[in-house]
Amino acid sequence: MSISNAEAALLGLLTEGPKHPYQIEKDVQFRDMRFWTELSMSAIYKLLRKLEEEEYVTCETEITEENRARKIYSITEQGETAFREKLAEILLEPEHIRWQADIALYNLDVFDRDLRLAMLRDYRRSLVKKISEYRDLEAFMLGTGCSVYPLTVARRPIYLLEGEIRWLDDFIKEIETTTKD
Repeated sequence: MSISNAEAALLGLLTEGPKHPYQIEKDVQFRDMRFWTELSMSAIYKLLRKLEEEEYVTCETEITEENRARKIYSITEQGETAFREKLAEILLEPEHIRWQADIALYNLDVFDRDLRLAMLRDYRRSLVKKISEYRDLEAFMLGTGCSVYPLTVARRPIYLLEGEIRWLDDFIKEIETTTKD
């Protein structure tokens, strides 16, 4: 049975070792995973129950120092197999990228030429700002000594956004050189 992307992200965290749901939530927050997964706190609990039913994870209860019961989840061999199959499936076919900017770009002709250009330049500035934020994240992750694989998730958007800027620069030039409005 194939697992969802969110289930794969969750199983990926459990490949690092047994964890309780709150610890998983902290990992999701610390690694900024909400931007590239569908893992919310409520989803974590729901998915853990589903994965346990499918025998992809096991659950043990431990007693904390505060004398409270806490569930600890571990990935099973069956879960590791499903996880590896999902990773291979994901990498087989590139996903279609949906940019919300495409809605505005498709309909940009509702604005006059000068306003179009001003809006596109504003969009470019926001892309440059976003790249700077990802560079800060990259620097932070390098400082924590994380491995190359999680680091690449922080770096990839930089390349995508730089590509968007190159395309946008060409598009702006095309509008500037077009005499027809």
